[in-house]
Order: sequence, then structure tokens, then C-alpha cells
Amino acid sequence: MDATRNFLSLLKRWPSCVAAGPFLFVGGQMGLARNGRPCASYDDVRGLPPGPGNDHAWVSGMEAPMGAQALAIYARYRELLASQGTGLGNLLRYHVYQRDKRFFPVFDRVRRHHETAPPASTAVGVGRFDPDEEARLYIDAIAYRPSVRPAYGARMVLGGSTRHAAAAHFSHVIGAGPYLFVAGQIPVDTSQPGAPLVRNYDDIPEEGRFLRVGRSHEDARNGPIAAQTWFTYDLIRQHLEGAGSSLRQVLNLIVYLQDMRDFPTFHRVHERFFPQDPPALTVIEVGEVGHKGTLIEIEPTAVLPAKGVTRRSVNAARWQAPACMSMLVEAGGLAFLSGISGGGATAAGRAATRDQVARESRAIVAELKTRLALARAGLERIVHLTVYVDDITVFPAVGSVLERAFGKHRPALAVLEVPRPAPPAGARIQVTAIAWLGEDTPIAVAA
Repeated sequence: MDATRNFLSLLKRWPSCVAAGPFLFVGGQMGLARNGRPCASYDDVRGLPPGPGNDHAWVSGMEAPMGAQALAIYARYRELLASQGTGLGNLLRYHVYQRDKRFFPVFDRVRRHHETAPPASTAVGVGRFDPDEEARLYIDAIAYRPSVRPAYGARMVLGGSTRHAAAAHFSHVIGAGPYLFVAGQIPVDTSQPGAPLVRNYDDIPEEGRFLRVGRSHEDARNGPIAAQTWFTYDLIRQHLEGAGSSLRQVLNLIVYLQDMRDFPTFHRVHERFFPQDPPALTVIEVGEVGHKGTLIEIEPTAVLPAKGVTRRSVNAARWQAPACMSMLVEAGGLAFLSGISGGGATAAGRAATRDQVARESRAIVAELKTRLALARAGLERIVHLTVYVDDITVFPAVGSVLERAFGKHRPALAVLEVPRPAPPAGARIQVTAIAWLGEDTPIAVAA
């Protein structure tokens, strides 16, 4: 219990949200009770609608950790957004991180109550959010402040592909000025009756079967992830074109894999879709993506070329990209950095040590500085930082390095435990960052 209390006290040293340009970047939020710990029952959120939805103790007892924490998180979001003159109706995207996706329907019931025009969202199952595993739900977000940039207009729910319905209560594409925030896409074909899962090469058009070799063993191993990756990228293409954009306008991709061993095959498909000037890219293995047996979920952010901003990638002159990705991609001030890991650990050192984790963290900070310097910026321009670790208990060592590096200019922060944080073998940490390079300076508005 003390471990979680100490962990939560570390997170409180980072701002809840950071305002920059027309955006509010919200760090990871847990559903906390008045005692400062994650909610354990509906008694912790008494009076918050829509309530438990069931009067039977055994049922509500099993659903309460997810349901009560969801209610508390929405109450917290209302408070944070209202303090900045905006509200739930201006959420652009959020990440719904869950300890156990079996209880996703409990969260979705709360979400339907609070959102009539829901944002884009990505929902994945991960590891712990606190050492004692009390938190079951963790949500970070980007929200819109239209009054800051009146010329951008209102937040828009855009159609994307009209053939593909959303698999839950979310919007496929949300527009804010020149930016498109797209929900995490999975290889489930909602254009067909029953929304079937894409299982192998036979479920996609011939043009997507370029990795097929006609031998059952290889095709059985590579076929599922190859077909699912191709289908998901083609679905993203349809959504972007339906909204007036294209794959060439993608700024950033977050890729969630069920099994990091699928990365090489995923990458062979990925580079076919982005043969030149690729977007920023972060790849993580998580506990559960999507549903129905999906192996991959991909979340893009893009721009509308007709809105007057220009997409540009920033790379060092002799940078040897470890995958098909750019160091940093920016448009109109909003910039995304590809995921950065600090190098793999040796097998003997994996059980090791605070020092090793600190070394990886310092290497990550050095790379953050290098990439931002190429864009003529510094760490004070980072507005949101996501830290993926393979063990939540190593975060104090990571956090200590980050606190010293960022000083008083700290971004909103999300910290997640995942089975494998990055493609390199043995990497214990990966960090991905969003920066604001516009004229106005980011401001931490809540702690």
C-alpha cells in the first residue's frame, strides 16, 4: 500500500495538463477517491452519474473498480477542462489504458453517458499503473481550446470512411483546424455483417498479399500479422481520404502489437505504405489490442493540406534510422517525436538495477535534446511525455532523471507498464513525446 502511495506522490510532481497553442495536453489520470487512492467501490463516487447500473452486490463488486474509477476520471476531466474554458465536447483524442480489457464494456457504459459526440480513442490492455495494482484504468488526452485560435473553427466529427462503423462509442476522425486526430484502427472489417476479423492473406485483396510465399508454414506464421497490418493501413487510408487528407500527410503513428516478434513482418508492410519521408513512429507491445484476436492497433495523426499548414520532417544529416520513421515530424507548430529507447540491457543486467535504468533514461534525455535541437527547440517545448516501462517499480529511477532534465518546465506525463516497451531486445524503457514549436510558450496549468 505504501508503494502505491509513494508512486502517486511522484506523479503529482508533474502537471496534470499543459496548454500550448489551441491544445490542452492532459497527462495520465487515475480514478482517485477522496483519500487519494484509486477508487475501490461505487461508494467512493456516490452521486456521480450514471452510477453502478446494478443493485446486486456480486455484480457491482466485480465491476466496481473499473466503473468507479471511470466515473472519477470523468469528474476529474470535467474539472480540468472547465478550468481552461473548455469541456468534454472538445476532447479530440484520448487513450484508454486498461489493466483488464474484459471490463471494457463497463467503461464504455460510462463513456456513452458522458459523450454525445465522442472523441477519437485508442483502447489497449497494458500492465500495472501503480505498484499495488489498485488502478484499473488510466486515461490521457488532447483537448481543444477553440477560443485560442478562432480561425481554426469548431471541433468537427468527420466522416472518414463511410463504409466502416466504429467498433465502440468513439469517432473515427476528429478535426481541429488543420489537424486530424484518428482513432486507433484495428483489423476488424466493420463494413461486413458481423464485423469479421481479418485472419490471413485470403481476407485481403491480392494487392495486399505481396509477402505471401505459397508455403503453409511461412504463410501461417507471417500471414496473420501481414494481412492485419495491410488491412489496417488501408483502412487508415480510407479514413484519411474520406476526411480530405492522405497517408502522405500523416505526422505520427503509434503502433500497438500483441507480440513484438511480429515487428519485422509488420515493418515490411509498413514501409510499403510509407516509401518516402515517413512519419514519426512508436511501436510497443501491449497486453491486449483491440478484440476478436486482433494482433495490431494503429493510431495516426495527420493534417489537412487544404488548411494552410505544411508537414515537415526533421532528421539528422547522417542519421541511420533503425526503422522506417523520421526523428521528428511537425506541422503548424505541433510536433511528434518517434519513440526513443535507451538501448537494450544485457541478460545478466536485466534483473539489475537502478543504475542501469538511470543510464537508459539519461540516454533517452540526450536523444530528446538532440532531436529538439535540430528543430531549434529545447526540452521546455515538450508538452506531453509518455514513458513505457517493463516494470512500473523502476519509474522512480526514470522519474529522477527526467525531473532533473526538465527542471521547472515539465510536460504532462503518462507512465505505463507494458510487456515489451520497444523493439530492441532488452530495452526496459521507451519514451515518446509531443512538442509545441509554435510562437507561444507551453504553460503548465494544473498540478
